Amino acid sequence: MKFKEELYKSIANLFYAVSMADKNMTVEEKKSIVKRVEANWSTSENKTDSELIYETLRELIKEKVTSEEAYESFKEYYLAHKEEFSKNVIHDLLAASHEISSSYARKNKSELIILARLYKLFNLV
Repeated sequence: MKFKEELYKSIANLFYAVSMADKNMTVEEKKSIVKRVEANWSTSENKTDSELIYETLRELIKEKVTSEEAYESFKEYYLAHKEEFSKNVIHDLLAASHEISSSYARKNKSELIILARLYKLFNLV
């Protein structure tokens, strides 16, 4: 399924927000992001989708965006475009978020808070 460019940018914002919840993006978290993007958001015929996520992540890092700003950006997009988020997409986003937050020394308090907010956003609590 082909999604809009803005969706991929919002996914990058979510992954960035989760990985930067503790104000530090580790190598393990970066590897986890790449693994999940390649598994769920990259198609063999169109690598530009995954590259758009990586490009957006690089911009967020360069601009030193806070986790909160990135999360709010994702939230705004989600609330305005709920129809693009099927149960499968939501499942993939939650699975990726959990994997990213667990990739380095398990989940810390900041990461648990952002995961809880994500579940609430998706009306799963």
